[in-house]
Amino acid sequence: MTQSRPPVTDSAVPGRVAVPTEQRRVAAACVIGNFVEYFDFAIYGFFAAAIGSTFFPGGSASTQLLQSLAVFGVAYVMRPLGGLVFGVIGDRAGRRASLSISIGVMGAATALIGLLPGYATIGIAAPVLLVLLRCVQGVSVGGEWGASSAYLIETAPPGRRGVRGSYPSMAAALGLLAGSLLALVFGLLLTPEALTTWGWRVPFLIAAPLALLGLWIRRRLEDTPVFTEIERRREAEQRDLPKARFRDAVRPDQAKALLITFSFSWICGVGLYYLGSYVVNFLASTVELPRIQAVLLTGLALAVYAGLCPLAGRASDRFGRRRTVLFGCVGHAVLGIPMFLLMSTGNPVAIIVALLVFGIVQAPINANTSLILIELFPASTRLTSGSLGFNLGVGPPSGFGPLVAAALVVGTGLDYSPGFFLAGVALVCGLVLFALLPETAGRDLLAESDATKDTPPPATRPATTAI
Repeated sequence: MTQSRPPVTDSAVPGRVAVPTEQRRVAAACVIGNFVEYFDFAIYGFFAAAIGSTFFPGGSASTQLLQSLAVFGVAYVMRPLGGLVFGVIGDRAGRRASLSISIGVMGAATALIGLLPGYATIGIAAPVLLVLLRCVQGVSVGGEWGASSAYLIETAPPGRRGVRGSYPSMAAALGLLAGSLLALVFGLLLTPEALTTWGWRVPFLIAAPLALLGLWIRRRLEDTPVFTEIERRREAEQRDLPKARFRDAVRPDQAKALLITFSFSWICGVGLYYLGSYVVNFLASTVELPRIQAVLLTGLALAVYAGLCPLAGRASDRFGRRRTVLFGCVGHAVLGIPMFLLMSTGNPVAIIVALLVFGIVQAPINANTSLILIELFPASTRLTSGSLGFNLGVGPPSGFGPLVAAALVVGTGLDYSPGFFLAGVALVCGLVLFALLPETAGRDLLAESDATKDTPPPATRPATTAI
């Protein structure tokens, strides 16, 4: 009798699926790093003026703020280097090693910023050390997203890659929300003098115990079944399996995958930094809402967006990565300008509607970023190969998006002009992805073949068992 073919699944390695307890531990270990990363992003942006007066005295308040924000941008420039370094570590020493080192370095650098003496105490060494610490943060952050995404997706149960892959985006939104609300509370409770002298330091120090908790959880994990299987094959069966090298990120045969990765990462980063950083300043400065109201409105939007990310991941499991991410690109391209038109009215109801729409079209993009990043590249060089395009996309081109948006308002005199940049990036990235992005859902994560072509029908796999 002919056996019926089992349903198509996307389990990481046949015969090995983590039990629920381990799944929760893996999720917590990965999510906490993304949370800390964007928590720092939020508090630095909120306290940029206080940091500027501490480390760059002598100039006007505007000059101090610009110098502080310039230092903030250094981390974006360093992200590609961090992606390469931690990508090689993750591919050669294991995902757990990359995760553990990145969160330890990130937590230490963030806490040291909180402890760093100002210019009045140690002179020029203060801004120099601040820049160095921001560089260290940028390097560690560059490796965090790829390694956590690999861990979540390579340990996902059958049919759940999309949901699991959405967790980094959800954690990023929660980190932004927590950082903004904490900074707002400090701003309300402390006098301007106290905030400038010591208050801004406390949120940075809070990141230290969070990072230590994440490190403790991560050190208790086993490595992913995908990496374990790669090592087994390398030792027992296929000794010629490639070991990751830095040049794997720029191999000629990876050019198409690199362009795809840059494209979905660019619109992912621009949308997230708009929603998590720029919009609150847009509402407070351009629309002239009270700061508290601006923070609360964007906080509500971030909370809704965080809840939408797992739903978008589930949609990706059902309808595929390609359709889901293109839906988000089309949404931003068509609605980017109308969303800012609504926000520029200053009407709270119109602003909420615009921000909810923003979250609805942004979540499908961000929820798929981790998925495509992991599914697109060969198993043995996955993090190294994917690191450059991803961190170039979410690095400088996205990180300076809020600056471009503010410049558009000044240059055009149109309050809704930030929508031009958002819609333009979405259109360019959407066209590239429409032309080049394959469907990667269901791809065998142990494959070493070219994944820039649509996923072929998977072979029959044996039933999975829990570990």
